[in-house]
Amino acid sequence: MTKISIRNEIRFILNGRDVALSSVAPDATLLDWLRLDRSLRGTKEGCAEGDCGACTVLVGKLSEGGLVYE
Repeated sequence: MTKISIRNEIRFILNGRDVALSSVAPDATLLDWLRLDRSLRGTKEGCAEGDCGACTVLVGKLSEGGLVYE
């Protein structure tokens, strides 16, 4: 039987620095983390429904020495 390993960790780069968050609540938002935990108030909430695009996040991964956006 194949063993499945599940990791509850989110890793990303923020302002040029590696960030690793573990034990993230399933209902947590990046907006709240940026504004409340990191005091980065430049990020704003737009429509609160995902229609206007203000909350858009660019997601990518490192592949073959470059960044590939998904």
